[in-house]
Amino acid sequence: MKRTIITYMMLFISCIIASAQNHETIDSVVVTDYRPRSDKKTQTSMMKIDRKDFRFKAVMGTPDVIKTLQMLPGVTPGNEMSSTINVRGGTGNDNLYLLDNVPLYQSGHFLGLFSVFNTDMIEWVDFYKGGFPAQFGGRASSVVDVKMKDGDMHGQHGSFSLGMTDGRFQIEGPIKEGVLSYNVAVRYGWVEAFVRPLLKAIYVPNVSYSNDYTRDGHYGFSDLNAKFTWKKSSRDKITFNTYLGFDYMSFMDSEKNALGGGSSDYLKTVFKDANRWGNALLSAVWERDFSQSRKMKSTFYFSDGYYNAFHEDLDKFSDYKSYDLESNVSNIADVGAKIHFSDKTFSRHYLNYGASAVYHLFSPVALEHSYTQVGSVRSNETKVSYGCHYHSPEIALYAEDEFTLSPHIFLNAGLRYMLFVTKGQTYNSLEPRLALSYDPNRTLSAKVSYSEMTQPVHQVESFKTERPGSFWMPATAAMKPIRSRIVSAETEWRPNHHILFNVAGFWKGMSHLYEYTGNNNLPSPAVWETEFTEGKGRSFGLEFYGEFQSEKWDVSTAYTLSWSQRRFEAFYSGWYRDRYDNRHNLVINGVYKAHPLVDIYATWTLRSGNRYTIPLYGYYMGTESLYPNNFQLPAYHRLDVGIDFRAVSARKGRDYIVTFAVYNLYGRKNPFYISIVEDVYRRPTIKMTSIFPILPSVRYTLYF
Repeated sequence: MKRTIITYMMLFISCIIASAQNHETIDSVVVTDYRPRSDKKTQTSMMKIDRKDFRFKAVMGTPDVIKTLQMLPGVTPGNEMSSTINVRGGTGNDNLYLLDNVPLYQSGHFLGLFSVFNTDMIEWVDFYKGGFPAQFGGRASSVVDVKMKDGDMHGQHGSFSLGMTDGRFQIEGPIKEGVLSYNVAVRYGWVEAFVRPLLKAIYVPNVSYSNDYTRDGHYGFSDLNAKFTWKKSSRDKITFNTYLGFDYMSFMDSEKNALGGGSSDYLKTVFKDANRWGNALLSAVWERDFSQSRKMKSTFYFSDGYYNAFHEDLDKFSDYKSYDLESNVSNIADVGAKIHFSDKTFSRHYLNYGASAVYHLFSPVALEHSYTQVGSVRSNETKVSYGCHYHSPEIALYAEDEFTLSPHIFLNAGLRYMLFVTKGQTYNSLEPRLALSYDPNRTLSAKVSYSEMTQPVHQVESFKTERPGSFWMPATAAMKPIRSRIVSAETEWRPNHHILFNVAGFWKGMSHLYEYTGNNNLPSPAVWETEFTEGKGRSFGLEFYGEFQSEKWDVSTAYTLSWSQRRFEAFYSGWYRDRYDNRHNLVINGVYKAHPLVDIYATWTLRSGNRYTIPLYGYYMGTESLYPNNFQLPAYHRLDVGIDFRAVSARKGRDYIVTFAVYNLYGRKNPFYISIVEDVYRRPTIKMTSIFPILPSVRYTLYF
């Protein structure tokens, strides 16, 4: 409660001080939306998002990378509040996240409310969902390439932002003017200080929906970004980057049940869940321009991703106690190097080639502890701990050439080779890439591409629950690398600078997919390979994107019609719908520039509900359904709105913005956590837990 009061007081005082300042008007700002842009004319299924485009993609008044990507055609977020992206029928675990060319393994803060990417530090984001350039590999569905901005070489400035859920501070400037600069940003979340009192105040018990998981939990996050840039010469630039992120979440619940038989005692059951996860990253990048047409970029890095989880059950009545603990600790550490060359020496050719090497170390540990106790005497106590290490080097070579066949026709041909060594197995893979573009005039273009991707690591998680929990493991002799083949075709029409239409179609085939068959919250590292079954997947669909921009309006619409299917012989003999087979997905986003100092924006999201498996008979544990994912959840939809008030203070360089935003304006109870319970007739039924029915917020941001 103290943290809540302090948060509100700081926010109120900051707004009073800002409002008391003299300020003058500023010119209107035209904000451009995301759109396809690339150095390659043949590039398909790619969006470049500049840093200014995150401004109106706000959640709780905070711009966010992943939430912006979830608004694009062909992308769904999976679960409510998820920070993952399911791209064109992907699994959600097959996306490559790069921060200044270095992979990150955990993508979200606080159940996905925020992503790990701090937009105060971002220059741009390139998002690929098909037609992958040959330099990218290691994941099967998409690449999110985030570029951090260099610090200002000539002047010091920054920003400070305070909201109900988190605070941010960013500062940049020269260490030696024109030669050496820094850019540093920190974030700290106090989500529970605001969310818990709000949810307790509005909580209404309901047999179908509840928000206990958030109302009674503890959660928070923090992260640090730092980048130092050294312009060694007119041709050489060296940067040093670091990222540290940390999350924690815990939940406790209890229930009482009468023992019956005339006894007045009650059996009290206590459940505890706790999760900690995060990333640590260090890198050095050397960029050299040999000439205006030939460039080199080399990267040396260390990246560490970890996830710790435990689940605890305690049954107690009188002097009897039964205790069960299941704990999993996961860690993946990478030490790697990359080198990339781009060459435009030849007038009709654009060459890209290079190599990468990375050493993966996987270190999962599992602990199981159980006992019964009467009085002070324990019995049937078991305590099993298991840990293992996988040392897996990975090497890749690639080359591609984009060449001009005629003034209107362009062809890109590339090839990537990957070598992955794991315990008792070596995998070699060739990944061809091919793209063709026809641009009959300046306003119209048509493109088609084919690409293959190989993913030699698996994110192992339980499909029995939607609570957070997973760990990374390498492909082995028993679990092969995931393989995908993607065909993309698109046409784009821009009749003028106000209007853009883009229509795309895709087909994706996926092999060596794996799903969990065990009964634990998480698979045990001791036998994890034996608790998964192999299958395959396919997806196909159409994507539509349109936008209109004027002096007053900025409106965009993204719609996807798609099919996503799986085939696992262990579950069903034929093809069946995937868990995230969202047939229809519509996002409408609008910004109205009501005044040079006032922007009003809104986003409405609608998509078909996710699917879930409900057993058809008997006690629900261990029974089988007629076919997998036989139950569809209600359609997901919500409306987010916000308004920005901007001003420039009389004191030079002191700009500020006050943002009022509402997440889920009409309080739609979209399910986050799904569980199977029994009704009074011992029939299995679905219980849906909603996290946030509605969340208003206020944010104050100061630029200095």
